[in-house]
Amino acid sequence: MEKGMLKGSRLWWFSLVVWVALAGILSSFAPGAKDFVVANKDAGLPADVESIVADRQLEKHFPADGGLPLFAVFSKEDGLTDEDTLAFSKEVEGLKVDKKFGDIEPLPLSNMSPDVRNSFLSENKRTFFIPITLPENLEGNDLHAAVEQIKKQVSIADDVKLSWTGPAGIAADAVELFSRADVVLLLSTVGLILVLLLLIYRSPLLTFIPLIGAAIVYTVVDKVIGLATEAGLFAIDSQAVSIMTILLFAVVTDYSLLIFSRYREELRTHEKKDAAMRETMRHVKEPIFFSGSTIVLGVATLFFALYEPYRNFAPAFAIAAGFMLIAGLTLLPALFAIAGRKAFWPVIPKFGDEKTEKKSIWGKLADKVTKRPAVFLIPIMLLLAVGAWNTTNLEESYDLIASFPEDLSSRIGYEQLGEDFSEGSLAPGTMLFVSSEKLKMKDVQSAIGEFEKINGVDQVAATGHPLSEDGKAAKFSILFKGNPYEQQAFDAVKTIRSKSDTILKDAGLTDTKILVAGESAKNADLRDINKRDTIVVMVLMTVLISIMLGIQTRSVIAPIYMMGTILLSYAATIGLALFLFKVILGLDGISYRIPLYSFVFLIALGVDYSIMLIARIREELKSMSFVDAVRRGVDRTGGVISSAGLILAATFLVLATMPIYELKLFGFIMALGILIDTFVVRPLLIPAILTLLGKWSFWPKKMPEKVPVTSRVLSK
Repeated sequence: MEKGMLKGSRLWWFSLVVWVALAGILSSFAPGAKDFVVANKDAGLPADVESIVADRQLEKHFPADGGLPLFAVFSKEDGLTDEDTLAFSKEVEGLKVDKKFGDIEPLPLSNMSPDVRNSFLSENKRTFFIPITLPENLEGNDLHAAVEQIKKQVSIADDVKLSWTGPAGIAADAVELFSRADVVLLLSTVGLILVLLLLIYRSPLLTFIPLIGAAIVYTVVDKVIGLATEAGLFAIDSQAVSIMTILLFAVVTDYSLLIFSRYREELRTHEKKDAAMRETMRHVKEPIFFSGSTIVLGVATLFFALYEPYRNFAPAFAIAAGFMLIAGLTLLPALFAIAGRKAFWPVIPKFGDEKTEKKSIWGKLADKVTKRPAVFLIPIMLLLAVGAWNTTNLEESYDLIASFPEDLSSRIGYEQLGEDFSEGSLAPGTMLFVSSEKLKMKDVQSAIGEFEKINGVDQVAATGHPLSEDGKAAKFSILFKGNPYEQQAFDAVKTIRSKSDTILKDAGLTDTKILVAGESAKNADLRDINKRDTIVVMVLMTVLISIMLGIQTRSVIAPIYMMGTILLSYAATIGLALFLFKVILGLDGISYRIPLYSFVFLIALGVDYSIMLIARIREELKSMSFVDAVRRGVDRTGGVISSAGLILAATFLVLATMPIYELKLFGFIMALGILIDTFVVRPLLIPAILTLLGKWSFWPKKMPEKVPVTSRVLSK
């Protein structure tokens, strides 16, 4: 017996040494995930969508027009003079930027007539902007560094405000926002988990075991993803890194609490700590395995998305979830087994002291639910249904800069241009006529007149010489009414495309096609792709996780009510969040990415708690009646699930420290959904459904209707 215990101790030490060695070796040479954060090519859209095809045609017919625009925006309350605009132009044209960033070309306005220069001055003379073209392939940290060099070289008088916006300015600010927030996010997450564990369990060592485990796993995952992105296997963006950090620390803590809870039970019936841990893992390995597997499957469904940011989430999060699963079965039990009873100090569980345990508040609640299940089921279902109904009011926002801090340079410049110029000028599109023969400008102008009549189109005008060198293509600037990042502009793009054949035919432009490029066109395509991706991922994830639940429960019925309650919980969360955002924050819409991201993570994480509960109920069914097993299962898992849910919700709320508004809202929705699942669905709704279904809850497996009295006594 002693020899077997020694072997067990060596196994736990071996597991810990392997993990620490792996983290140490990778840290010595591998880059981190954030070292290779990149912007998405073609705005993350497939190469065959119309807006990207339009970009390629523009590059083909007008090769000199490429590049990434940066706008220097000068504003003065009492107005700007011709001398001011000339001085600003010369100041910007004197820029000297490191050659490693490529050719950076300000528009030479100082060499142009005052009339031309004044076309970049607002009618109220208050705002003047100068376009600067950066290399199109400049991105990430290099783009940020180039923009910073430019900013430092331009000096202005005290009464003039200078801001930097445009696609290059917005992208550079995004890089800076996330680089500033990375350390704050990590420290906030660790600090919050530390405090919550200490408050809930009052065990100093327990507070450090999950964090030590999470730190080791995070190091390994961060370096593995860094190696993969360095090798070009996939790309990752800043938001993915931020959410992955939160998810990893939270899930590792969840697994730690599950192991901790069962280990404490087993230490009361096993004198040797290694025997107690072996028995612990015999019971918890199944819920940990299926929990980790559902997370892997959930994020893996994003592989089937067309939108690149969604698709790039899949490999990074699958890697993280895979290592979290392995750690839950090896590293975490090793840390607890090595610590032994000391992990629970100052309240150390005593061998043979199991019968002194009292029924928890969750056990008492389970007694009430199982006695009158319908009384709990009906009002909860109605409340969740009302919340879910409000999802019909969901409006999606595609305006990224609206999620930036109000004092950020790119947002200030953006809003300044929108205030003193037309909103459509914030992101004008390009209408491209492409023909197999030389175009006749008279016919082109006739078609333009018809396009300007389309609802949502403000103006179509030439900027410079519109014809290409071969005369077979012509480009015009198109301004949309209102905000170019809102639905009206997207609808206008779709209308232009649908009516183009008729308008061109009436204008005598045979063998000619119309292409629309620009932000509004890209977002119009993104709106369609996002709708497709959302449906595909949601359906696929629901089916795959239902199959996993069927395998875990060995039941046909159980996956239906487990997935049904989680889907209802998700819909209610979104509906309630929309209501709160409208009432408290005055928001009419949320980022188009939030519903899908929330679905993936709420479903994957919400299933975890149901798996833990159902696994314990199935275990208790071996020694007691069905209703008693439900009560016992809720009683024994209530504390660990509620603690884990509180910590998981709180860690997602850490995203509120991020400067991106989109992440703040996502963090709030995740926290709200987790709390609803933890304190409503798992302890009230599922036990009520189980009680009403009775022996059919796990059909086709037969449940024991009666259990010998001796078994019931022993089980208590």
